[in-house]
Amino acid sequence: MLARRSVVAAGVLLAVALACGHAPLPARLAGLARTRVWTGARAAEIVAEIHGRNVTSASTTVADYGRRGELRVWLTRFRGPAEANAALEAMLRRLRSGRTAFSPPQEHSQTRGRFVTVGPGGHHVTWVSGSNLYWVGGDPERVARALDQLPRPDTGLLI
Repeated sequence: MLARRSVVAAGVLLAVALACGHAPLPARLAGLARTRVWTGARAAEIVAEIHGRNVTSASTTVADYGRRGELRVWLTRFRGPAEANAALEAMLRRLRSGRTAFSPPQEHSQTRGRFVTVGPGGHHVTWVSGSNLYWVGGDPERVARALDQLPRPDTGLLI
């Protein structure tokens, strides 16, 4: 009996560990295959390069879709929804300041809690779902298709 409980406990711990380490980004998105994925230190470097400084200590994944990188997804996982929403709020404030290469963000016309901006790389949409902050960039059609395949924003924690 004790041995069976140990096996069950070990299985549960393994499942939790795998779930925590696996970024919820699909192998295919908007009709494109995932071609590159960066995690850990390299993903943090990519985010720092974009912002000109280190902006988060949370876990980040960056993924390209399509042979020419037609779509890119940045996913940052925070300790909780409050921390993710605080990061989104800071990003939206910065984008609204007019001191970036992006247009001021507007709430997505079809999905409350998602914010659209235009800038380098095309159209971009950002939002929070649970403890995850998403940013998707590419041509408008691909981005729209990707939004249908990714988690919807939390509506109770809007900025």
